[in-house]
Amino acid sequence: MKKSLLTCLVIALSATTVFAESTEFDLSLKVGLSSLDNNDGWNFKKTTIAADGAYDLGYVIKPRIDFVYINVDEKVGGVDSLWQLAFDGVYELDLSDEYYVDPYLFAGVGYEFVSGERKGFGDKLFLQGGLGIKYPITNMLNLVTEFKALQIFDTSRNDEKNEFAFLIGVNMPFHTQEVVDDHDKDGVLDPSDLCPGTPVGTKVDTNGCPIVKPVVEEVVEEQPEPKVLLDTDHDGVTDDEDICPNTPHGFKVNKVGCGIKKTLEVHFESNLAKLTKNSMVKVRKFAKYMKSLPSVSVKIEGYTDSSGLKRKNQILSQKRAAAVKKALIHYGISASRITAIGKGSLNPIADNTTVAGRAKNRRIEAIIHH
Repeated sequence: MKKSLLTCLVIALSATTVFAESTEFDLSLKVGLSSLDNNDGWNFKKTTIAADGAYDLGYVIKPRIDFVYINVDEKVGGVDSLWQLAFDGVYELDLSDEYYVDPYLFAGVGYEFVSGERKGFGDKLFLQGGLGIKYPITNMLNLVTEFKALQIFDTSRNDEKNEFAFLIGVNMPFHTQEVVDDHDKDGVLDPSDLCPGTPVGTKVDTNGCPIVKPVVEEVVEEQPEPKVLLDTDHDGVTDDEDICPNTPHGFKVNKVGCGIKKTLEVHFESNLAKLTKNSMVKVRKFAKYMKSLPSVSVKIEGYTDSSGLKRKNQILSQKRAAAVKKALIHYGISASRITAIGKGSLNPIADNTTVAGRAKNRRIEAIIHH
């Protein structure tokens, strides 16, 4: 039994390493009580210790790996302890942020290893399901409570057919933190720099792009009509220099006419991270543009105004950025091409003291990486 448990743990930890290198994940540590003898109702007496890791792969259901230890401590010749390994799917309920909690449901399959087996009480396969609630304390720590039920696959008459557990503990999210820098030393931070790599000493505008003096065409007497330079897609770069001639309206472009930043005019239901139907149409158009450029990736940045608590603004902006990411995936864009990050009330583009200014600051920006 110990050899089988060790093999399963090695496999699970190997999977954890692979996921942790490329995805955002949460680690939870919990303690509580389990009820094993339920013939006359719940009997929560058995000390339980649990740990789990959940991984955000950009989809609605997040995979999770559970490790559980239950101290049974029966009389001599009986069962000493139970060890459980389970693989679950977790679905987070998207409630209004006014509740300030994150409820979730989970279900999965696992295997229970018995230490000190007796007749009718041995290693068994099981199904489990339950619900939990996370309460944010800080950016890196949540309080979590969880209730779960197990259905044991057993045909004997001596073993329990089900188990129940109530747990409480902490949850620690490990998310990629963006390092804000100014690599080209032009005074404009990289997230806002539309022209990265500007030579040192070059005068730039607020977007980090070189300030170019307007070109005045010479009028040649032999050619009374001046040369007309077309800009078919109206992006400010003439067709003779535009290597991305069909950039959609609203994009900020680089000096060769390729889109690098766009404010997506999408809207959400009040206090929620759920896109309106009209906004889904706009996301679909943006997805069509990304399909036309399969080599580019995009960073979705969510912003709020400065109203309310800073922590709630951060959570809401992250959820809204993630909602746009999921919508793009729904319209056929690979999750590996999309990064979603919440910026809260950072980088305002308008005055937060006015209604109109706050409305402009509540936005989603798409940063294109060629």
